[in-house]
Amino acid sequence: MKVRTVLGDVAAGELGVTDSHDHLFFRSALLAGQELDDPDAAVQEAKDFKQAGGRTIVQWTPYGLGRGAEWLAKVSEEAGVHVVAATGFHRAEHYAVEVVERVRPRLAELFVDELTSGIGATGVKAGMIKVAGGFHVLDEHATYVLRAAAEAHLQTGAPIGVHHELGSGPDAVLDLLTEQGVPPASVILGHLNRFPDHELHLELAARGAFWRSTGRRGRTTRRIRTCSSAWRRWSMAGTPGSCCSAATRPRRERGRPPVKGRGCPIC
Repeated sequence: MKVRTVLGDVAAGELGVTDSHDHLFFRSALLAGQELDDPDAAVQEAKDFKQAGGRTIVQWTPYGLGRGAEWLAKVSEEAGVHVVAATGFHRAEHYAVEVVERVRPRLAELFVDELTSGIGATGVKAGMIKVAGGFHVLDEHATYVLRAAAEAHLQTGAPIGVHHELGSGPDAVLDLLTEQGVPPASVILGHLNRFPDHELHLELAARGAFWRSTGRRGRTTRRIRTCSSAWRRWSMAGTPGSCCSAATRPRRERGRPPVKGRGCPIC
């Protein structure tokens, strides 16, 4: 089984300790002053991650937000870590109106192209689809983008990672994606600790989806100890899978995180 990285497909067993949601590069007018756009700093962060025992970084920065696709291979090579890039589209507020109007009609096509042919002229292929829900409800933009992500998933098998504004609305997101034919195990629901509805989170886990808990430290957003075994279940050949936080993903049967070393409850 293979996982798609910026340097090519690798055996899933080679992933090692995985930072399963991060941003080495990011730029949005909505978050002025919080740009991540320094390739040398990204290389150093990745080196620090490797020195701490890390082996793989999954960058969730989607289309049009300065994801640094032209630099990701350099980061991977110089730091000696695997890097997974993302295609996808964020909330409309992150983009100029003309960008949304130009890209939205062909979103599914764009996602599939970046997953299978590469991101622009970089030669780097995306390994996941990053999208976003709305604030408590799915607005028209979020609904449109989620459906495009589902279409791209059905063509490629790529996992879908979802940003939730203040952790809200994950049940509506999972409902929509599964109605479109996406298996829950191919969905990663992000930032759910920002809206700590534990009963809802347990229900989402019982349905088979993965969810992310987020912490902030230093220059980039960092996550609690992660489990890479879920990524090992996915390949471009169409085997479903995703990623999880082994420190926060609850066990179905007891509502507690997995025991260290045992991996996530689905893997």
